[in-house]
Amino acid sequence: MLLKEDIKKVASEKALDINGFVVDVKMSTNNIITIYFDKNEGVLVNDCLEISRHIHESFDRDVEDYELTVCSPGLTNPFKVKEQYIKHQGKEVSVKTIDGKRRSGILKRFNTKLTLEVLKKKKGSHKDYLLKDVVIPFEEIEETKLKINFK
Repeated sequence: MLLKEDIKKVASEKALDINGFVVDVKMSTNNIITIYFDKNEGVLVNDCLEISRHIHESFDRDVEDYELTVCSPGLTNPFKVKEQYIKHQGKEVSVKTIDGKRRSGILKRFNTKLTLEVLKKKKGSHKDYLLKDVVIPFEEIEETKLKINFK
């Protein structure tokens, strides 16, 4: 019987080998497996094929009877792992905290806390803005997404 932890371990080994990381592994009760994988330089089709081949070499499809998809996590999905925060430093993100508040800004730093550079209106002014750092502890973050701007 295939276990999610075993699939994730084998996929993570190959992901590290090609300078990437596994974001998530989804597995249905009828062994439909989807591996979400990312790299700092972006995911190529060949990267997905390498991970897929590595999984097929590690688990016998005839014995386990599974269906496998390896893909990128997508641009519009929330971040799932800390590596995604590191990858997207310097880019604009939207953060929803557990109290329901939303903040948008440039992701400056990430460790145990997230530092966003946000644009704030100067007090008493309708036109003047200033940049301010907002620090959000990781445990207070409900969801973070990359903001996509079409300019």
